[in-house]
Order: sequence, then C-alpha cells, then structure tokens
Amino acid sequence: MQVKNKIKLKDKNVAITLVPEDSEDLWYLYNLLKVGDTVQVLTQRNVKKGNPAQIQKGKAKMEKVLLRLKLLVEDIDYIASDQAMRVNGKSLEQQEYVPLNSYHTAEVELNKEITILKDNWDEYDMSLLDDLCSIEKKADIGAVIFQEGVAHICYVTDTMTVLQAKVEKSIPRKNTEFGTKDLDKAMNSFFNMIIQTMARHFDMDRLKAVILASPGFLAKTLYDRLIQECLNLQNSGKENKVFASILEHKNKFLIAHSSTGYLQGLEEVLDDPAARKKLADTKFLEESEALSRFQRALNNDDGRAWYGLEEVSKALNMDAVRYLMVSDELFRSDDIETRRHYIDLTEQAKRNGAQVYIFSSLHESGVQLNQLTGIAALLKYPIPDLDDSDEEDE
Repeated sequence: MQVKNKIKLKDKNVAITLVPEDSEDLWYLYNLLKVGDTVQVLTQRNVKKGNPAQIQKGKAKMEKVLLRLKLLVEDIDYIASDQAMRVNGKSLEQQEYVPLNSYHTAEVELNKEITILKDNWDEYDMSLLDDLCSIEKKADIGAVIFQEGVAHICYVTDTMTVLQAKVEKSIPRKNTEFGTKDLDKAMNSFFNMIIQTMARHFDMDRLKAVILASPGFLAKTLYDRLIQECLNLQNSGKENKVFASILEHKNKFLIAHSSTGYLQGLEEVLDDPAARKKLADTKFLEESEALSRFQRALNNDDGRAWYGLEEVSKALNMDAVRYLMVSDELFRSDDIETRRHYIDLTEQAKRNGAQVYIFSSLHESGVQLNQLTGIAALLKYPIPDLDDSDEEDE
C-alpha cells in the first residue's frame, strides 16, 4: 500500500490518499472504511452524449468517460474470493454526468488512487494504516526455506511472499577418505548464519507462525539447533530478548518438507492441504488457547470467566482482567461512539497490563467469540457477582 498524501482540511478533517497494490490491501481498506466516511475514486461511466433532442429520442451515443466521484459511504462490499471491493454511496458533488445526491457504486481498483476522508482517525484506524503500509507488519507468517548451502528468509502474506534475506555458504562434499570434519564444520557455520539472520528479521512476538522447510531432515535439525542455542543462552545467564522470545514462542514453528531450498519449495508447502491446516491452527493458536482457557473457566463456573460489555467493563475498572478477547466485528460498528468505546476498552486493558486478543471473524475462534457477544475476559481472580446490578434495592 502506498500513502500518496495526507491533508488536514479547513474543517479539521483529515483526507488520506492511498494506492492499494495487492488483494491484501483491499482487506485492510475494507476494515478501514466505515459508513459515513467520504471517498474520492476515479471510475468509468457509460454516459449518453449528444444534443438534448438526440438524447430525448434515444439516438444519443453511449460513451465511456472517466469521472472522479466523491461519495458519502453507505455500504461497502468486499468479496475476498474475487479480490474485489465496491463502495456504494451518495454523490456529494454536482458534475456534468453526476447529479448531486445521486447514488453510485464505485469499484476500488488495484494501483488506482482512493482518497478517504474521516471525521476522526482513531487509534484503530491509525494502527490499520500503519500495518497496511509495512510488509513486516502485514505479514503474520515467517518462513525459512533452505537446502545445503543456501537459505531464503521470507515474509508470507495471504497474497505474496517477500524475500527478506538470502544466506549462502559453500558446503564441501562428503569425503570418505578424510571423514566429515570439514562438512560438519561448514554445516554448523551455515546453521548459525541462518539462526542469526532469523533473529534479525523475525519478531516472534508479532508473527503468528514460522515455517521451516527443507529437503530431508535439515528443517528439523535447524529447529533443534535453534532451540538448543536459546537454552544455552538462557542457562548461561546471558540476557538476549530475541532468543528468549523465540523460546517462549517455540510452538509457533511448523516443520515441513520441500523438494528444494528455493522459493518453489515454499509454494509446495503452502499448497499442501495438511500443511495449510497445521498453519491455520498455528496462526490462530494464541487466540484459540486463550478462548479455550476462558471456556474451561466458564464451564467450571469459578467466577473468572465473563462475557458481555457491562461485565467486562466492570472487571477492567477493577483491574481484574488477565485476558481481554474482542471480536474485530465490534471495531466495524457503524456507530462511532460504540466503536470508540471498544477502542477505549482495549487501550485501558493494555495500560493495566492485560493481554489483549483481537479475534478474526474469519476463523472459528472468532465465530465462537461472536456467539458470546463478541467481548469476553478471563480474570486474574474470581469475582462471583460481577453480573449483579449496581443499583441497590430500595
């Protein structure tokens, strides 16, 4: 996604012009746009050209003209499978072929500018904008695809693979006469080079999954070496936040087999149905585990699991929340005040030190959370009467 410009208008509103570059950008725009926003887009329209008499008699010629529509958004249609997004709204400017207050549907096209004007760009909007302008923040999967002597460190999104670094090392052939000493030394150096490159590029706190793929057993060997390196640093007392984070999130790694260490091998892994299922489960592992812990506490009825806006708000005000779980649907509310309220709740939870999970409605865990009002909390300690009314009986 390109940000072309950002303009503060006289009425204190802010207009931002963006250029979506891939289908993932359309998904971010879908989450960014809200009913009541104003958009400007270039679009083609079939119009009748001719004098009034010709138009009245139906003899006018139909021609395509390029128009810049300025619409007050009333509906947004996003179809992920078609990689298409359309905005429907009322025209805010009178033009030759566009009457004022007439309704139009405009398609948001890749590599074409769209200008968005909002009354208020809140923290959720700015976070989305920040994410969609950075491949490091858009991608939630890291990948290392390698074979003896060459490794490719990548970011993977739903629509693209971006190579971040390439590691190369000359590896000698096995020598039956002189043993494998030189080979082992070279492979040790090669593995260390990959591990150091991963540590520089991968933020394990942010990534949802990391694929290690190779021919044979190299990927498993790399994983074992990586974990052992983390344990050695931990046992030595040397503090290293990067390796500590890798150890903490070791369940995010997916070991896979590929026929080659080049990028075609990564395509093999991503096309494999079994690997895709494991990857999906790994990507949403933290959210699923948080929801599972919540559901166990709810089934036990021990006063630590609560859902619903009123109950969760009370728990936050008491600084009693350990995990706050919120559906992304709540951030898409047409009511600005409602949306603002949920954003404030997540910010309050973060200030209190609670772990905040934003659940995707596209995943099963998000569907389950939506069935529980879309907001839930697992508390630090039991509060049995959290759903009691604040009003005292007269």
